[in-house]
Amino acid sequence: MTRRRSLLDFAIVASAAVVPVMLGIVLLVGILDRNLSPRYVSARQVAALKTFEAAIVRREGMHTAAWSADAVVQGLPQCRGEWGSRWSVADVVPSRVAPGLQGGVARVQPGAAEIASGLASLDAALLRFSTRANPRVNAAVGLDATRWLEAAAHALDTAFEVPEAPGHRFRLRCADLASALHALTRGDARMLDALAWRGSEGHAQVAHWRPEQMVAIAERDVARRNPWSGVDGCIYLGAGHFVAGARSAQERLCALPAMAAASAAPSGLAGEPRVDTPVDDPRWMVPPSLHAMLRPLDSLRSPSGTLYRLYTDAPAADPPPATAYRFGPNRIALDGAAVDVGFSVDLTIDPQLQALAQKTAACYTGRQDLCRALAIRRTEDIGQPIGHRLLETAMVRMAAVAVIDIASGSIEALAGAMSPCTRDEFDGPGRGAGCDRRLPYPTQYRPDALLNPAVFHDAMPASTIKPIMAAAFLADPEVGARWLAAEKTPIKPGATPTPDSLRGQLMRSDSARFLDRMFCGDKNFAACRRPWEVQASALAFGWNAGCAEGAADCGKQDLLFGRVLSATAESGQVRPLATPVAFGRLMSEPIAGRLGAPLHLMPPAALDADIVRRCAAGADGRRRSDDDWEKCRGGAVVDVVAEGWGQGHARSSALGVAGMMATLAAAANGQAELHRPHLVAGLRGVRGDASVPLDAAVARWGLAPARPNTLSPEIARVILDGLSYSHRAGTARTACEQVFDPRRCKGFDWIAGKTGTPSFPSDGIALDELARRCGNGAGAPQVKPAACSSLRPYKWYVAAWRSDPHGGPWTKAIGVLTERNWVAKSGQVHAAGDHGPNPSAEIAFQVVGRQLGMVEGMAP
Repeated sequence: MTRRRSLLDFAIVASAAVVPVMLGIVLLVGILDRNLSPRYVSARQVAALKTFEAAIVRREGMHTAAWSADAVVQGLPQCRGEWGSRWSVADVVPSRVAPGLQGGVARVQPGAAEIASGLASLDAALLRFSTRANPRVNAAVGLDATRWLEAAAHALDTAFEVPEAPGHRFRLRCADLASALHALTRGDARMLDALAWRGSEGHAQVAHWRPEQMVAIAERDVARRNPWSGVDGCIYLGAGHFVAGARSAQERLCALPAMAAASAAPSGLAGEPRVDTPVDDPRWMVPPSLHAMLRPLDSLRSPSGTLYRLYTDAPAADPPPATAYRFGPNRIALDGAAVDVGFSVDLTIDPQLQALAQKTAACYTGRQDLCRALAIRRTEDIGQPIGHRLLETAMVRMAAVAVIDIASGSIEALAGAMSPCTRDEFDGPGRGAGCDRRLPYPTQYRPDALLNPAVFHDAMPASTIKPIMAAAFLADPEVGARWLAAEKTPIKPGATPTPDSLRGQLMRSDSARFLDRMFCGDKNFAACRRPWEVQASALAFGWNAGCAEGAADCGKQDLLFGRVLSATAESGQVRPLATPVAFGRLMSEPIAGRLGAPLHLMPPAALDADIVRRCAAGADGRRRSDDDWEKCRGGAVVDVVAEGWGQGHARSSALGVAGMMATLAAAANGQAELHRPHLVAGLRGVRGDASVPLDAAVARWGLAPARPNTLSPEIARVILDGLSYSHRAGTARTACEQVFDPRRCKGFDWIAGKTGTPSFPSDGIALDELARRCGNGAGAPQVKPAACSSLRPYKWYVAAWRSDPHGGPWTKAIGVLTERNWVAKSGQVHAAGDHGPNPSAEIAFQVVGRQLGMVEGMAP
């Protein structure tokens, strides 16, 4: 017969459950920052976790004694009293009284058998972790029973101090060991991926480890959110969505009308997409690496942030002083209590367009389920999965897509994806079992290289710089007016621009003829200043920011608010919040020619006309032959010619080329002012039951002011007209015909684009030959050839399009960067020698065609 519970029973269990929790909190926050840091660390938990550093060793030769309750108690007699107890909350609290406790707290104190089971689970998890495809560690590891018991017993007997709490002696407890074991095993031991492993860490870090040490556990790995610091502000994508972790405080908070400032409650998106995100998951609407992009705003989004406190501690002034940070308390009522909440961020991302671009990028990097869901097809792959002839059945190894609204400068999509084997090259000590071992790139642990490639990857822009060059040619004080007049002649329907016209050279991407114009071939290459006019033209397109005097940020721009990184506020004393990203640079060089030195603009100089003429004639010495401008030799001319090819030190990102095209299209629309591309539409606080904008403190945060568009509308229209033929009869034609019927491609005038192919020394060299030339084994060459460089086979496409295919202004700009894949059978890189369809242009056509409803298989 079951005994009835008394109030005394409940008091006992309450004290047993609550008092240890409260004591744990007090000790846990023993090293809490005085200013209520947003993160806190338990000194005891770190010490408990570090006992496992000594016990996680190579499986080969480790002690493999079976884990048992008796072995645990014998090895740790200090814990016999605690771990011998076997009662549970359910023994004292009946389910009809506290059903939630049974699901949330299995035992107040674990038994020795439970500890033994957890240790066995950790050993099994270590085996799976270290023997999976492309493990983070360079050898199979396991948990050595004897080592851990010895390390744990010593830790329990030894008081310790931490630098954050000088003079305070901490003592490890058995409960701390149990908590550390639980942290390592919960969620299928997902914490193992966050730790530092031998094989993934650099030599400088591993040099400080013990010879047998395989893993290191640091305070940052167990830092927890400070529960007293309030709730972070929300991140909104459009009016209908916000980003919040599942079961987080923000999941409830961000849907409140006072926070959302929307007529209908927005829906939560539980983070960004992963490599295995299901097809119909709404997380595809979130740009990858979003939190890395928004990190500079943490000081405003977090209630413990310095800028948040500066803005809220003082009462709001009316009117506010010009240099003051004033908002007053930013709080919201939750369950009858006022809670501090960080300022919220409104993003410019279009969730539906972001999902379409992200899914398309993932499809082209090997996610065939997404290809099927979007009904993505290619002419070459009729009846087969797209990219079926290539490694990993992936059309490309990496894809980056950026989309910008031309009128506002709003960034509406930042998509990026990598094939599994490409991720392996930056995410561990080796490639997965299904990856081709002949690939010429070393594997290394570089988490930064795994960030969203739309903003964090850059490459030589190659022929995508031709619109910049063309704008300089048509504005040239000597010949520009004459050339512009010649280009304004309408082209008959069905015809294409002539090869000698600028529009024809844009259509065909005729680099040799563009270099003729750049170096004044029209006056026998003498006394030419056009290279420096091209350099100045790049600045009008938003490139070369910060390059005038020389800086590490040459060619970069702020992603958040579209500012140049040299901008300051408050009389030059405060630099605005910014996320620097590669945007675009052209005609720059290292200061004083020193490798690794900051870059600055090439100083204008008179170029030797004889050297220029020799370069123009190419290696065969004949003008107008296939090798014009190739293998140029001779002084400073070589560097300027390289920049004219879009090579050398020139660099851009997918966002940067899209921004360049947006500037051109805005000018063609007659737009006199424009905003640089930006990701943040605004920041908001809470006042009463309403959401109100956060006034920028002297432009420390907030959209950069509009700048004049100095491009001539007449010139911009001629350039876009030439680019509108690239998919009809030029370099983007074969890509267009992979997505659309060839007849339809010839009739499209709603898109104008430019392809680009950066230099790749291994083009045309099969993987077998590359492995022979570049291998590190016996017989490998001492000096490796140019084909073994770190350059990758990139492709570019940048375009503007009209949302109304029948006419109207240019509305959107898209930039796409891809890394070509290799043909499985031949080992040749796809589209070697610039032959074959451009996959970057294909991705753009797939996205834009679906956006306009012109391709079967609309995105959900």
